[in-house]
This record gives sequence, structure tokens and C-alpha cells, in this order.
Amino acid sequence: MKILAAIDSFKGSMESQTANEIVKQALPEHEVVMFPIADGGEGTVDALTLVLKGQKITEPITGPNGKRIQGTFGWVEKERLAIIEVAEGAGITKVPADSLDPRLHTSYGVGEQIKSALDLGAKEIIIGLGGSATVDGGIGLMQALGVEFYDAEKQLLPMLPVKIGVVNNIQLEHMDPRLKEVKITVASDVTNPLCGPNGAVYVFGPQKGLMETELKSFDEEMARYQSVVNATTNSHYEAASGAGAAGGIGFAMYSFLGASIENGLHLLAEKGGLADKLEQADLVITGEGKFDTQSLSGKVPVGISRLAKEKNVPVILFCGSTEENNIELAEENIAAIIPIVDQPMTLEEAIKKGPELLSRAVKRSFCLISLK
Repeated sequence: MKILAAIDSFKGSMESQTANEIVKQALPEHEVVMFPIADGGEGTVDALTLVLKGQKITEPITGPNGKRIQGTFGWVEKERLAIIEVAEGAGITKVPADSLDPRLHTSYGVGEQIKSALDLGAKEIIIGLGGSATVDGGIGLMQALGVEFYDAEKQLLPMLPVKIGVVNNIQLEHMDPRLKEVKITVASDVTNPLCGPNGAVYVFGPQKGLMETELKSFDEEMARYQSVVNATTNSHYEAASGAGAAGGIGFAMYSFLGASIENGLHLLAEKGGLADKLEQADLVITGEGKFDTQSLSGKVPVGISRLAKEKNVPVILFCGSTEENNIELAEENIAAIIPIVDQPMTLEEAIKKGPELLSRAVKRSFCLISLK
């Protein structure tokens, strides 16, 4: 049997390609083709760089709290293509959980990586917008690219702290001119607008350190910033799908750089030739750490199953846990949903033992599949 393994990461336990390799090792009697998965968040650089046979470049950049860190992006020389994750230069995993505060976290490092890509001669840049610690509307990123932000007293605003509500004037004269010659695509599964109850502040602010009592005032500051950006760029992208992604970086990408947005999985599928691989497969194995109602709104495993459905290829889904009564989802082309945990254990144990649990679950399942 020819099997396509396209499993999303099991958060905290194993990355996408690790899970795919476990499936391959568990089924030596079958032909297993591996396809790494990402949706625009963490893992985007790994997945795209792998499927496009590129390389990773690691260099010092400014981390979200202003300290120097090592940041990695992908580079595909043949296509002059750079792949950048916001999760690297502005990632929520780059700062201690007890110090989360969007006023103290900048996206400057993401802009530095864009500059590095331009230095390499990039003609196209893909930017994954997941996993940020920031709600700076992309100010830090644009500062790194030469854009100047001033307050009402005509004082140039520093990188930190972030004072989004005092932006009164924006100067574009020193913005890197090479940006006009490069195609920029943002990869994201987030569709939120910039402001309002479904925007960057209200939806994502609390997980990035904002108190509930601060949301209204911070959203009002974001709205004032939005107005200044609109007047400066003569554009209105605040309501565009994904404008609120990564703390408003999506809005900055649209407004300053004329970027386009694509669903992260669909972009990876297109770049990696997933349709052709599905054509040749007899079965698809996908999965994620927790499969629940939220997964049905378009998370990676369901996205994979829908693409497989177009090719009439059945799907089996492995997960760490699932909601009660989830056995299969025929309407989503998922023939079986198989939790990998096979005995009572804590969440910590399950995360630690994820690789061996997945291996055992795959072997058990294929004992049944192999029955004549």
C-alpha cells in the first residue's frame, strides 16, 4: 500500500516530520511518503524548506524583548525564495511566560530577517504569521525596514517600549527600496480583522499578557494607529481577512508592503506538490495532538482530509485526545479517528511518550487493516 503521512505537530511532544518518520518506521512493509505540515505558525520554515529542498540560515536577530537571540529562516536559492516565521523574531516561545506584556515585546526581529533575505537577493518572501508575543501592529518590523514613527511632539519612537497609541506621524522616506521589487506572501489560518471584538487585541491580547480591563483602551489605541497608517499609505486594510494576525502584523504587511495572504496549508500544498502526491496514494495518515470541534473549523488535519477527498483517497487520523463520540467523520473523509493513548496516564506522561504511543497505535491499526 502507498501511504502519504501528513501529520501536524503534536504540541510539546513531536514535530510534524518526526511524527511522519514514526509512521514510516512503523510500517516497513508499506511505501510511506512523508509530507511535513504547517499552517503558517511554528514549523512553517521547516516544512517549506524541506519540501522545496532549501537550506536554513541562522543568525543573530533582535528578540521580542529587545535582547539578541539566534533566529532561523529558510532560503531556496533556485527560486530566490525566503521563508520567515514571525514565531522566530517575535515568538511567544522566545520570552518567559511570566513576563508576557505586548508593550514590552516588538516584532523588530522579523524585519531584520526580511532585510537579510533582501541582502541574499530574494525575489519572493513567505512570512508565516503564527505564534507571536506581540500586539504592535507591525511597528517594530517596519522600524527595522526603515520606517519612522513619530509622536505628536515629533519625537522619534524607539523600538521599545511599544507605544502604539501615541503614533501621530509616519515617514516612509527611508523604507528599504528593495521591498518594491519583491513579492511578499503571508501564510496564516487567522482571518480576524485588526480592531473590534474579533480583532487582534480582544481575541489574542489576553494570551499575550493583556488584562481584561486593558483590552478596551488598547483596542482604541490600535484604532488610532490604524487611522494614521491609512492616511500615510492611502489604504484601508483594517477589515481585511488576517489583518489582525500576529498582533496586527498582517495589517502592516498589507498596508506598507502590499502583501497578499494565503491559507498556510494551501500554500504549502501548492509549493510542495501535495496534489500530485495525493494522486498516487492509497491512504492518507494525518493527525494532531488534540482533535476537537475547533479542528473542524479548518485546522490542518481537516484541511488535509478535504484535499484528499478531492482525490478520493481515504484518511485515518491519529491524535493524542479527541472529544467524546468522535469515532469517524465520514462527511470530512475521515474513516477513523484513533487516540494514541493506550493506558491511563497524565497529560505530561502522554506528551513525553508521544512518539512511542503513536508508533504503537499505527502498528495496532494496521493489524486490523491487514486482515483479509
